[in-house]
Amino acid sequence: MKTSMLVVSIAVIMSFVACSSQTVADSAITAKVKARLAADSQTSAIKIGVDTTAGAVTLSGTVPTTQEKARAGQIASSESGVKKVVNNITVDPNSIGASNAGQKADEAKKEASTAADDDVILGKIESKLLVAGLSTVHVDVNDGQVVLKGKVKSADEKTEAETIAKGTAGVRDVKSELNIAAA
Repeated sequence: MKTSMLVVSIAVIMSFVACSSQTVADSAITAKVKARLAADSQTSAIKIGVDTTAGAVTLSGTVPTTQEKARAGQIASSESGVKKVVNNITVDPNSIGASNAGQKADEAKKEASTAADDDVILGKIESKLLVAGLSTVHVDVNDGQVVLKGKVKSADEKTEAETIAKGTAGVRDVKSELNIAAA
């Protein structure tokens, strides 16, 4: 009786030790994979989740390209102790990652530059119209496209406003929605 109780106790203790050592091994694998993802210039470690259970690594998160997803899988599968990799990373070309961060930054810079250019064009046209005494003309600018709105006193004033807008640097096109006020 005492012997069988001792054997059962030893078996229970061994199973706890085995479970906790597997948990430690899984934690070490997770840490190593995360570190290798962080060190790799082609992957976005901050956007990739890593979980390990019984040597099976599960990757999750969102990256902008299939190449980045595949690279993360390669890194995980090459780590010692990894028995299997489940790559649940989703690909969203609109997300920002290691493979397209420069491109997304360039796009944002271009958009900001276009908006700044539009503001400069708007300021120049409004100033010129004010000097010409055409304060009733309203101006909209979008990507260098100018729209003139409002009422002017004569066909000559309408032509002058259009000429001012067309002659302003950066203007790509002018659309006139000006109305001539009835006398």
